[in-house]
Amino acid sequence: MEKQTIFFWFGFFLLFILINSNVFTVEAEKELPKHNHHHHHNRSSNLKLFVFGDSYADTGNSRTTAVSWKTPYGITFPRKPAGRFSDGRVLTDYLASFLGIKSPVAYRWRKSVTKSKLKYGMNFAFGGTGVFNTFGNEPNMSTQIDFFRQLLDQQQFYTKQDLKTSIAFISLAGNDYAAHIAKGANNMEDLKNASRTIVDQLCTNVKRLQSMGVPKIAVTALEPLGCLPPFTASSSFQNCSTTWNSVSQYHNQILQQKIVQNLNNESEKNELVVLDLHSSFMSAFKIMQKINDTGNLTLENNAMKPCCVGIGTGFSCGSVDERGATKYSLCKEPELSFFWDMIHPSQNGWHAVFSELLQHSSLYKLV
Repeated sequence: MEKQTIFFWFGFFLLFILINSNVFTVEAEKELPKHNHHHHHNRSSNLKLFVFGDSYADTGNSRTTAVSWKTPYGITFPRKPAGRFSDGRVLTDYLASFLGIKSPVAYRWRKSVTKSKLKYGMNFAFGGTGVFNTFGNEPNMSTQIDFFRQLLDQQQFYTKQDLKTSIAFISLAGNDYAAHIAKGANNMEDLKNASRTIVDQLCTNVKRLQSMGVPKIAVTALEPLGCLPPFTASSSFQNCSTTWNSVSQYHNQILQQKIVQNLNNESEKNELVVLDLHSSFMSAFKIMQKINDTGNLTLENNAMKPCCVGIGTGFSCGSVDERGATKYSLCKEPELSFFWDMIHPSQNGWHAVFSELLQHSSLYKLV
């Protein structure tokens, strides 16, 4: 596939999310990954998780006109559209379960829920956003932290005392690269410059959270961009783009250097970890492909083929035409897919990724 076509599809799907948010028989629910550190669940009954990020972490902040609120999103969990960019649970849900708490309430609904539901923290992540402004008017990471700061200043929901047993989870940057692609940054030097700028601002935001009193922070590495469906479509979803995976690897290299070497050294009191989404995605692909090769599954034995795709030009998962007719196709077994749509993992995909994250010690530093 030519570069221009790849740029179109990668940018198109993200723009579709934003435009549709005015900017922008199912098997039993899949259990959350188990681990052998059950005592971690009792670490603190006051533990709170504060989430900042994009559609990989959003659990209901995007506007109700976004695709995450349309059928068939949420078909696996909670069996209806609920604001997650997947058929079910997303990365935030799995991390919360690992920590022994319920998934934190979305910032948008903070005034609509009972106070007891606020005790697990709050999710400030919005689909389609980035470290910087991307395609629409939804809040970037700095603005999400502003929302958090305002809540602390008001002391209506949380106090600074609450922060002593809190964890911040940061998962974003993919949309920043999509925005650079849309602006015509299509050579490695442009993208490397973008990486340095993105990571520098990300680290500035991490420092800000530390200065506010958050003692533990987890930041996700960038997923393998070259394995996302827009980049694998030209090979019938068989082969990742090594060029775009190298962009992810460069981003992750400088993120690791700045986060671990610089910020951790500057503040020894705080715990700061990078969760390696890149390796976890790649390992999950390999494991799922082995299962598919021997299991005779109906996803055409292809672990990277998305489950829900648009039918015809200009349509994607969740699309309907002006008459309300469905303009997408859905695989027979969403619970066996890795990718739900052209950008986002399915619940099964996130389950596989988090299961791989559990194999690495960095996650256990949070508990």
